[in-house]
Amino acid sequence: MAHVRISDALRAVALDPTEDLDTALDRYYAPGYVHRAEGRELDRAAFRQMVVAIRGQIRGGTVTVLDEVVDGDRYAERHRYRITMNDGTTAQKEVVVFGRFAPDGRFAELAETGADIGENTTSEGPRLPDPDPATIPAEVSTFLSALPPDPQVRMLTHATGTVKPFIQFARTLFTALDLPDRTRELVILTTAEYTDCDFVTAQHVPMARAAGVSDETLRVIGERRLTDPSLTAYDSLVMRLAAEITQRPTVRDELFAEAREHLTDREIVEVIQVVGYYWTFGRVSTVLQVPVTQVYGDETVTKLDAETD
Repeated sequence: MAHVRISDALRAVALDPTEDLDTALDRYYAPGYVHRAEGRELDRAAFRQMVVAIRGQIRGGTVTVLDEVVDGDRYAERHRYRITMNDGTTAQKEVVVFGRFAPDGRFAELAETGADIGENTTSEGPRLPDPDPATIPAEVSTFLSALPPDPQVRMLTHATGTVKPFIQFARTLFTALDLPDRTRELVILTTAEYTDCDFVTAQHVPMARAAGVSDETLRVIGERRLTDPSLTAYDSLVMRLAAEITQRPTVRDELFAEAREHLTDREIVEVIQVVGYYWTFGRVSTVLQVPVTQVYGDETVTKLDAETD
């Protein structure tokens, strides 16, 4: 019998809801569901009210599974989540869950306990003020006028000498690679995951779906299960290569040999370039605490045509 997973349930009902709440609840929680947390016991109706309140308070979030065990109808799991509230506050927590499945594989009851990880942070806006328009050269201002007035673009504009070629290089990564679009998005999202950059993740999840990346693969990346048996050998290799480039100054010999089996020499260099670009882009976002204000499609990148050269 197939069993539901708490990470999938959290995404569906609260962190990344894409469907009606009652439909999501019915998929993961049995009619007589009982929820226990912080000394309180909630029936399914009270649990629904709690979820409604949570949905109204948060902008989004991610969850990473650390351990998960199923033994008959018994369930145990440990995960970490990171959420961004509507006011810009972010919070991280590690949670341990124990529970029991109903006969149909949905949750019959869950009990959870957890602890905050580090301090919650509040971001009323970026750490740096917007650049003074009077200091921006006319050529750069003309170039930027083709882009959305997003906080991320404004932060990049502090570096007036590099902002134009830096943003233009994003277009190159969408128009001049041998890497397939789907592979590029796997690399970008893996880099975003391992640099904890919610901004890049938010922008590229829709692009990845459009390029053919399944929701299951998106979950695997978000949970850092890069050797998951559901992955093809190619996808696993691409993700592990991107993760290692992101985290280490070099790549292990065995992983590099595996890359040579699946990728051309040009594609290997392109993977390094994509990781490097989005590592830098991501660090501008995380170090300067740039909020996610809007999700843009790839048309925002590809419209940087000859008119902005």
